[in-house]
Amino acid sequence: MNQHDRGRRNFLWQSALAVGAAAAPLEVIGASTLPLYKREEWHIFKSGTHYGALINAIKTMKANTNVNDPASWAYWVNIHVTRCTHGVPYFLGWHRGYLHHFEKRLRLVSGDSGLVLPYWDYYANANMPSEFTDPGSGNPLYANRANTNVKPALSMNAFSGSLVNFQTGTSKAFEPSVETAPHNTFHNIIGGVMAGMESPVDPIFWLHHANVDRLWVGWVAAGAGRMMPLKSAPYWSGNHSYTSTLTTARTHTFDTRINLAYYYQNETLPTALQALAGDDGAMALQASGSTMPAPPAIGTFSLSQPRTTGESTFSTAGAWQVALGELSLSVQLPSSSDHSQAIAKIARGNAAPIRGRVFKYKSVHVVLDDVAITAAGSNGGYFYNVLLNVPAGRAALSAPRTRLIGTLGPFQVRAAAHQSGGPARLRYVVTQLLADIPIVDIGMATVSFIRVNGERSPAGLVIEIGEVRIELSTDADES
Repeated sequence: MNQHDRGRRNFLWQSALAVGAAAAPLEVIGASTLPLYKREEWHIFKSGTHYGALINAIKTMKANTNVNDPASWAYWVNIHVTRCTHGVPYFLGWHRGYLHHFEKRLRLVSGDSGLVLPYWDYYANANMPSEFTDPGSGNPLYANRANTNVKPALSMNAFSGSLVNFQTGTSKAFEPSVETAPHNTFHNIIGGVMAGMESPVDPIFWLHHANVDRLWVGWVAAGAGRMMPLKSAPYWSGNHSYTSTLTTARTHTFDTRINLAYYYQNETLPTALQALAGDDGAMALQASGSTMPAPPAIGTFSLSQPRTTGESTFSTAGAWQVALGELSLSVQLPSSSDHSQAIAKIARGNAAPIRGRVFKYKSVHVVLDDVAITAAGSNGGYFYNVLLNVPAGRAALSAPRTRLIGTLGPFQVRAAAHQSGGPARLRYVVTQLLADIPIVDIGMATVSFIRVNGERSPAGLVIEIGEVRIELSTDADES
């Protein structure tokens, strides 16, 4: 350790001692170690000495109408609206730095140097803490929401031992899985402002993202072959950007303790979905393994023709104008023999050409194009599990394959539109799911949309999809 670093650490240590009893969540491990703030679960935090400081800080920040002032609530909402990353690498790292900067601002506004963001462990208790649901006058934690119980949003998929890689853009990766559920599904089921990019308006946003961050810590701690990119890898070069002047080195978000100086009360992964016990099948889809129930009935849709869809993409099959409402449905996407052969070759790890095209394609995707939310669906309170289905093998004793490939709800639609700056397009990589499927069965694939509701959910048409298609890409992305 050089003299500068040693002096900095000793200064921070002495500062921590000066805070004394007023900083209960702050623990000093030793004179040569940064003081660590302990982020507590809400039900512990609210009984501690810092609860009042948090409430006062939120009230003060919300009362500040200067959107350019970091001491205002709107300032931090605008950062999320203009700079947040979703569905791409660094989703977890960007939000870790975002929470860290916001937490520091809470300390400054409150005057409580020991204030730490709490988290809501909804895997232990899926009912939103009552402090957030009381509409009483002046309660800064209250927001108008579609639901306050997140049971339908919970999933164990991200904690599977088969997810040994970390970042979006790799196969068997934790980051895209935990973003799909519980992150996205939580936003959708809670609804209200949480169903869009202005979600930090709702104070529950911060507890939710602290819990997602905690799950990342738990995934690393779980070991068993789970691998983060080395801190020296190019992946960690550069900065996370929040404003033109506020940035965080990506290496600082590699973990929570070394540079950010905090840890969590509980840093283990959930082991069961007790909150889902006794719920119906639509909810249980989120908790199940790789085998799903039989898909719903196939709807009648106009088929789109195989065609080039971009400089590096080609659609082998598609259906126009798929409208989603209260009922679950399936969309059949029949591919020709030639195209099915190409899909099968790609799924087995070999690049494949398409007749009349100069490219060789490397991955297979289900694409939802030109996706829009209706007025009825805008407030959230629901989402859809998106399933890929192929029939039973004709020449073998294989069973029908039904696999959860992702979720769809108003939050994902708005995030995709925000990311692209135009109409929403969502992409689900399915290459590996087709690796052992006979060619004839690939040609009869269907995509299902299974409706999942909160305790309160909208009726009628909620999402319109311009086209559902199977698309080949020259990109080898397998996330």
